[in-house]
Amino acid sequence: MNEKDLENAKREKLRREKPGVYEKVMKIADRHARGVATPIIDIGYNYSCNMNCRHCCASRFEKKNRRLAPDDLQNLSNQAHDLGLCQFCISGGEPLLFKDLDDVLLALQPEKFHLTMSTNAYFMTKEKAKHLKQLGLDKVKISVDDFDSARHDENRGKLGAYSRAIEGLENARDAGLNVVIQTVVTRQNCKSEGTIAMAEFAKKNGYIFDVMVVRAIGELEGNYDVLINEEDSAFLLELHEKYPNMHRDTFPAYGMSKGCSCVNSTLHLTQFGDILPCAYIHISIGDFFSESLEDIISRGQRIRHFRKYSKLCLSGEDRAFIQKYMSKFYGKPLPIPWWEAFEKDDFEE
Repeated sequence: MNEKDLENAKREKLRREKPGVYEKVMKIADRHARGVATPIIDIGYNYSCNMNCRHCCASRFEKKNRRLAPDDLQNLSNQAHDLGLCQFCISGGEPLLFKDLDDVLLALQPEKFHLTMSTNAYFMTKEKAKHLKQLGLDKVKISVDDFDSARHDENRGKLGAYSRAIEGLENARDAGLNVVIQTVVTRQNCKSEGTIAMAEFAKKNGYIFDVMVVRAIGELEGNYDVLINEEDSAFLLELHEKYPNMHRDTFPAYGMSKGCSCVNSTLHLTQFGDILPCAYIHISIGDFFSESLEDIISRGQRIRHFRKYSKLCLSGEDRAFIQKYMSKFYGKPLPIPWWEAFEKDDFEE
């Protein structure tokens, strides 16, 4: 299938399973044209994890007295629904470790939202996948770093991580969940046979292939040599033309050509209530525990870097943004507040 056919198939499945959510999704293009933010909210509900990934920054996030609970997610979903938002992604940590995962999913009101989960799939058994589908989960994103099992396991700090990930992909697909295979590309491995092989593997097995460009954060904080360049970006676009099931953050979505989606199309909510422009820009633009979601989005849209869609991924490609703004949180407890990162000239009315 081509890209249009794939998009239509996803929408038809959503229309059958969640007609109310489908109606909201169909309004996204019009909202985009009017400059109305419709972000997917990624929720780092709990940072507990069974792996020790090299790129992880969770231990750096400053612990606070209050942490997210299901009641907070109920509040979030109510506010998001009132604003016309339609998608959440549950992340962590590792969501399949959450003792209250069922409560988390139900608090997000599955009948009103398209729900995705980012997971390493170590605990994605056939029974678990079926149970999550019954609760209202729509999609899972499962990380596969490399087809070399040893390299994947080493990067994840967990023996057997690769075999569990591959098994989890199959279990989720068999349960009727939409399945995304995620991998990170760097300057060093982007234009490689491994990237092409993963695109082919995803196509063969009916998965979406989601390419995440590396960010100079975590263990790679300040290492700009790993960031992709213009040639790498062009290569990924060419690969997308051959494999329509392959996507990345700046590619068209919902039939619209946009770009970097910070604030307008994505937000990240930390375990401690801070809302970030995306999961990789560790600058808080508001505190969900004390401010409304609407006010936080409004503040984010007044920051000129997020006001309009950038052709480049701000956190992974825009060297000027990375060096001037993201460098401000290097070596510090995360996240830093917006007033430490941005100056008066960075705001527009």
